Amino acid sequence: MLDNSMLKSSTLVLLTLASVASLPAQDWYVPNSDPSTGGCNVIPFGSTTLGTFAQARYQCKATAADLGGAVGVITGLGFAPCRSGTAHYTQIDIVMDHHPAGTPLTTTFANNLTPAAMTVMSASDFTWHLTADNWTEIGLQVPFVYNGIDDLVIQVTTVDGTAPGGFHRDARQRVYWVASSGTPAPSGASGNAALKFEVSMLTAKTSTYGVGCAGTNGEPVHSFGGSSQLGQTLDLEVSAGVPNQLAFLVMGIYAGTPFPLDLGFLGMPGCFQHIDTLTVLAVPLDPAGAGAAQLPIPNDPSYVNVRLYSQYACLDPGANAAGVTTTRYGRIYIGN
Repeated sequence: MLDNSMLKSSTLVLLTLASVASLPAQDWYVPNSDPSTGGCNVIPFGSTTLGTFAQARYQCKATAADLGGAVGVITGLGFAPCRSGTAHYTQIDIVMDHHPAGTPLTTTFANNLTPAAMTVMSASDFTWHLTADNWTEIGLQVPFVYNGIDDLVIQVTTVDGTAPGGFHRDARQRVYWVASSGTPAPSGASGNAALKFEVSMLTAKTSTYGVGCAGTNGEPVHSFGGSSQLGQTLDLEVSAGVPNQLAFLVMGIYAGTPFPLDLGFLGMPGCFQHIDTLTVLAVPLDPAGAGAAQLPIPNDPSYVNVRLYSQYACLDPGANAAGVTTTRYGRIYIGN
């Protein structure tokens, strides 16, 4: 469930969006827009082979100049993996706050945050799919209203973090603590190897997370076509299902705790429900086991900042006792 800081952030965003929803979408890059350059660092996202970095707390900053020096609503955050693969976290939390412009971070984590700090993401049993040398969206759950004057501080805390090979970095300041286990210490070390990152403001985006479970035609795959931008049409696609069978598109508005739910008790071992259920739509599959549903996005600014989640359940009589498999889940952010 959303904690109090996430609820406060949601209220502030609703009040602010009335004046900024008509602004053009903006993507800002710190320190530059090239996701393929810079050395590789595993902090704070962990390493598949180096357990020393399994637990981490990390802070970095973007300056007002980095973010255009104007009021905006941060709706997305991406990083640049050095290798493709899958990252996983028992728990991951991301906090954003304003920080005095031009002031370096101290090595005491709490001193770099104020009581107004907002939790913009909190997820358990979180699986993140990485594409090397590309900006890869991590999937914020709550937007952050940026004042356009102060610097932005970002704090990432991970538990049991594994990732295939680090993320591209540059020479900006970072404050960090890492260990193989345990809770973060009050203070960390300071260095100049912060990760490169992308900050999105009101930008339409789609991405997928979590895990699916294998069926008779392999693991069914949920993907997107088209766009979630105002006035466009988004295709919610599924493939690798059973030819000429039915799949069911589940749409929801929430993907936090207690999700994912293990569906083994329903006779579906290795399958998970990743999102809540707002509506369900039957989608026929073609002879290749593929299908799609279309979601027209109204050309109406009031739809900016709508966030939806999607997942497919596929009929597959030979897969398990329940005769159903599931896909990864999708995050849909409707933007300008």
